[in-house]
Amino acid sequence: MTGEPARGKVRIEHDTLGAMEVPAEALYGAQTARAAANFPLSGWPLPAGFLVALARIKAAFARANGARGLLPHEIAEAVAAAADEVAGGAHLEQFPIDVFQTGSGTSTNMNMNEVVAHLANLALGGDPAAHRPVHPNDHVNLGQSSNDAVPAALRIAAALGWRDRVRPAVAGVASALRRLAVEHRATVTLGRTHFMDAVPTTYGRVFGAWADRLLEACDRGDESAGHLLRLPLGGTAVGTGINADPAVVARAVELLSQATGLALTLEENPAAGIAAQDAPIAFADALAGLGRVLLPVANDIRLRASGPFGGLGELLLPVVQPGSSIMPGKVNPVIPEAVAQVALEVEGLAAACRASAALHQLDLSHANPLLAWNLDTMARLLANACDVLVARCLDGLR
Repeated sequence: MTGEPARGKVRIEHDTLGAMEVPAEALYGAQTARAAANFPLSGWPLPAGFLVALARIKAAFARANGARGLLPHEIAEAVAAAADEVAGGAHLEQFPIDVFQTGSGTSTNMNMNEVVAHLANLALGGDPAAHRPVHPNDHVNLGQSSNDAVPAALRIAAALGWRDRVRPAVAGVASALRRLAVEHRATVTLGRTHFMDAVPTTYGRVFGAWADRLLEACDRGDESAGHLLRLPLGGTAVGTGINADPAVVARAVELLSQATGLALTLEENPAAGIAAQDAPIAFADALAGLGRVLLPVANDIRLRASGPFGGLGELLLPVVQPGSSIMPGKVNPVIPEAVAQVALEVEGLAAACRASAALHQLDLSHANPLLAWNLDTMARLLANACDVLVARCLDGLR
């Protein structure tokens, strides 16, 4: 490959298919530009959490390859430093490729390789457009394949999203419900089954049951998230480990564990984590399970707050906005309604994740970008919904 001078607002780079125009100021190269042109489908790029996880993999392998003597020290350090920049949240606008792309995620893996190589070449005073002295494939991708790096990145991103956002947010809802359970332990209400009057109970029991269901769903999420910590790194193309040094892979996983605080390990048989994404799909079901608890909780809050004169009218929700353009003074249970819609959306995204198993064909799974995007979206929606439910509904509920 050779770079050519920029022409106007573009420069010319080459890949194995030939010349390609690349935006003059872009950090990526020909393969990214070609993929971006191929997939103008949704306008949704891969999520930041996934890109950060993939960059961390590049940094870990650069350091491990350097320590093993497989990369010159200067190149290893430059690649690691460049990948660290991306892992720190810089340059994320340089990843334009749509989520609906090659099913392996190869396009985004090459995008990462090109950006990291470009940054490393700038740091070394080289020629980024000509990929000298750092080459995206030969150096940044050394010891990896898209087929093992992308599944590993989506697992790491999902595990971090669970640990750092979803679980604390759900625990916050459970805590708010437990507080309400204590406050209303003696508040009697009529129990209802089949929508008909049953026997008396208390709101302490109602709120406590909701909290317990959420915490049980969290336990199931914890178990499922634990399976995400086994990575198929080192399997490279089809799980055989071609072009991978086992010592480098082991050291890279140690470095990834240190960087993320996750107890990461290697799949005993990496082919299993390359050919299929059973653990991420099971985790999607666990997230949907949380939604299945939030949905009836949100609906019951709405029903118990209905009225105030013609409904149950047992709960009084905080007034957060006007409820009608034609009926002055009317207010609606908008927060529980929003949470209920989130639960439905999460269920739909989980269904797409389950359906992606149909693309586990022969020796590779072919819906990895979709899984990465769906898992990130599910986690973000659930965490945000829980935060809003507490702050704008439960904290002011009477």
